[in-house]
Amino acid sequence: MDAPDWKEYYELMEERAPLVIHYPICGGGEECIYLCPFGSEIWEVVPMKVSLFGLRYRVRLRPFMKNPENCRKCYICVQACPTGALRPVERPVRHPIPVLLYNTLKLPFKRKYGLKFVFREEHAQKFRKNNSREVSLSGGDGKETEGR
Repeated sequence: MDAPDWKEYYELMEERAPLVIHYPICGGGEECIYLCPFGSEIWEVVPMKVSLFGLRYRVRLRPFMKNPENCRKCYICVQACPTGALRPVERPVRHPIPVLLYNTLKLPFKRKYGLKFVFREEHAQKFRKNNSREVSLSGGDGKETEGR
């Protein structure tokens, strides 16, 4: 299966969107889409080649702002991101490991979007699906998948 590298999506968001995602530290749980008041109008989950926290570089499903012009810049999605991968474009991730470590350590102390929010069953299922060994390229009922 051929999918674009995560850097292509990052550059597209950097050019067009008010937010960027540093995909190597994005877990793919879709917390950002879940909380966005305009989630389906703005976000889409797309296959891309990316590692998960720097391990196992392969095709995974990740959120992407398909319609950034619909973003109201409320940044609820940024607050909900448990890894710190989603940031305003003017404050991109410069050092991924400290960002991931910092956000992981502060997760138990976040009131609104803390451990109970991140470990909801629906987010755990999406994390497993988006990081599985088989990723559907066609979405829906399509049969095109990547096996390992």
